Formats: sequence, structure tokens, C-alpha cells
Amino acid sequence: MAVDFSALDREVDQEQLRKDVEEAKNNSGDIPKGTYIVGIDKMEIRATKDGRPMFFIQCRVKEGEYKNKCVFMNRVIYGTKNDGSMIQSVITLLDKLETETIPEFNGYQDFVDVVADIYEEIQGKVECEIDYDKDAFNSVSIKEVFDV
Repeated sequence: MAVDFSALDREVDQEQLRKDVEEAKNNSGDIPKGTYIVGIDKMEIRATKDGRPMFFIQCRVKEGEYKNKCVFMNRVIYGTKNDGSMIQSVITLLDKLETETIPEFNGYQDFVDVVADIYEEIQGKVECEIDYDKDAFNSVSIKEVFDV
């Protein structure tokens, strides 16, 4: 028995979804463990499938064999065995960006705003040298930040 998804098709912006699929096709693939120069394309607190807050960062490789490929890091920051450590790992990453906005946690909604403010402050203005390992706890680790 087939499922009818026509109602969902009417709700979704089909053109944007096709663009998103094409971008994913062009920018995905396994990027090996290593050091890369990246720009930060997206950085936010978003919801997991079950509604828990999660830090998300998407970086785009700027040079070399994997130029224009993306690397990602997700960190669930509520409902884990150690929420404090999860939040602190995000703060440590944000602190390396050396922004005027101080990365601190004063509640989840405030943290959403802090992350958004930091992203706005750096968007298009910095590149980072990162260590990337998709299998590591911290898949993205910032080593150095450069102004562009």
C-alpha cells in the first residue's frame, strides 16, 4: 500500500528543496581526518528531531583537494548524561573565535541569542584552521582564526 505524500508536497517549497538536494550532492562526501582552512557557513542552536536543543556548525573547506566540501559538528546540549559538559564544549569552541560577544550560558533561550550574535559577528569576516575528524567527539576543533 503506497503512502500519499501529496499534502506534504504542497507544504514544502519544492524549488528550495531541490536546490538544497543539489547543494548536498555537490558538497558532501567523506572528508578525511585532517587540518583544513574553512569558512563558517552556518552556526546556530536548532532542535533535534525530538525537540532538544542542539548546537550546529557547518564549515566549508576553502582550499586543497576538498575545496568547497562541507564539514559539520552537532552537539546536543540538553537531555544528555552530562549537559554541563556538552554546553561547555560549545562555549570552548565559540571562545576560540575571539568575538566581542562573550560565549556564556545563562539559559537555553539566551544561548540561542549568544550563538546567533557570535555568528553574525564573524559571518564572512573570518576563516579558521581546524582539525577535523568525523569520528571524534569534537569533530571540529578550531586551531586558529584569521580575518579575511
